[in-house]
Amino acid sequence: MNGKISAGHHVTAQAASEILKIGGNAVDAAIAAMFASFVAEPCMSSAGGGAFANVLFNGKARVYDFFCQTPRQKRPVSEVDFFPITVDFGDTTEDFYVGRGSVAVPGAIAGAFALHRDFGSIPMRELVQPAMEFAKNGVEVVPFQYLDFQLLESILQVSDVSKSIYFKEDGTLKNIGESQKMPQFVDFLDFISREGEAAFYQGEIARKVADDQARNGGYLTREDFEKYEVIIREPLSFKYRDYEVLTNPLPSTGGSLMALMMMNLEKVTDNHLSKKHILNVLNTLETVQDFGKLPHQLAKALMQNLKKHTSKNGSTTHFNIVDKYGNAVSLTSTNGEGCGSYIENTQVQLNNMLGESALVPEGFHNWKPNTRLSSMMAPTLVLDNQKEFKATLGSGGAGRIPSMMMQVLHHLVDYNLPLEEAVMTPRIHLSGGQLNIENDGFEAIPDNKDIDHELIVFNQKSLFFGGVHAIVKEKETLIGVADARREGVVI
Repeated sequence: MNGKISAGHHVTAQAASEILKIGGNAVDAAIAAMFASFVAEPCMSSAGGGAFANVLFNGKARVYDFFCQTPRQKRPVSEVDFFPITVDFGDTTEDFYVGRGSVAVPGAIAGAFALHRDFGSIPMRELVQPAMEFAKNGVEVVPFQYLDFQLLESILQVSDVSKSIYFKEDGTLKNIGESQKMPQFVDFLDFISREGEAAFYQGEIARKVADDQARNGGYLTREDFEKYEVIIREPLSFKYRDYEVLTNPLPSTGGSLMALMMMNLEKVTDNHLSKKHILNVLNTLETVQDFGKLPHQLAKALMQNLKKHTSKNGSTTHFNIVDKYGNAVSLTSTNGEGCGSYIENTQVQLNNMLGESALVPEGFHNWKPNTRLSSMMAPTLVLDNQKEFKATLGSGGAGRIPSMMMQVLHHLVDYNLPLEEAVMTPRIHLSGGQLNIENDGFEAIPDNKDIDHELIVFNQKSLFFGGVHAIVKEKETLIGVADARREGVVI
């Protein structure tokens, strides 16, 4: 058992593999993978975004929250650069808001250095090398990334920086197989690896962002960067059958919603993928929808349910890494859709977290200042009844993450499916009055006589239903699966 990597892009996975091969641990490899994802998966992951890492190291689990923070002060909405774009998933659409007024304080760089201080065994300079090589020599556009570029093309057209990275001279997007290079990002990584996180949060980078935000309708100031801190939390822990599930705790809502779904899921034995099975999962989604998505509402529901389901008394893109020592990292990283603007001379696009309705449930511009944003991201670890590593999984997919995660765990644990089948089984998602369903694989789907929701049918597997990448330990073997919906890869 030398280690296993499950990720959303072969370059992200390759960076982690290079570090494991030279003797690095799972956290070393995760840091390298995250930096590489900024190059290979730039519309999903960025040094200008944020992440959560669920780390199991020497038998102890903890969650590193380096997600984005709301600014410390507001300005009149009339002065704010903030506008909508619509992403068309083919069978459904979703609205997001971008512009400099959608940017929250980024945490990705602080998180990388916090993980390195606590667990790193290889110098940071070496951990950024794979990403530097990829950014310098170029990464070929793969089909899923090309689809992502098409979905977000209206954002990528906002800045000349985006155009230089993602577009050809004739103004069309770079096609599958063509090279995407980020030469200024090479210099940025070199600078950060030598000067440390202070250069980002107290130095030149913070100054550049704050000056640009002040001039062009953003909220961020030097103080926002200087006061940013990584938060280390105890994971939310609950029992499910013979396993202990460890996931992202409040104030982020994704892990808590997934936990409530699992706690309210009937452990039925009806035919897998039957109409009755769909309706059972739908009933669980309907029940949890009643809890709401605000942290204070979820807290009460969690306390009522944890008493029965816990052993205690009381993006996006995702990758998983398990090393030969049994340490594991489940890390979900996001830049939202990107705000359309970049840090000067770095090719680092800033996030649009203040423009995602799922993250500001009380309404755009009504966020509370200086507060860690809640997130649907839910990097998750599973322990067996001996408290040893059993599985790690996570997903991208914005507000759909908790229900996607719940369904994979349901297939894996309640139906004892092989990991690949559990990941590739068709999924459903309830959003408001719409029931979205992948038709490929179900024996039969509900109709208007069975449900009170508008039915939206996807006739093939879709990235709309997330990308759940996972690793499971079977005896002394590590089995990895990466979701084909988002062109994942296993090494």
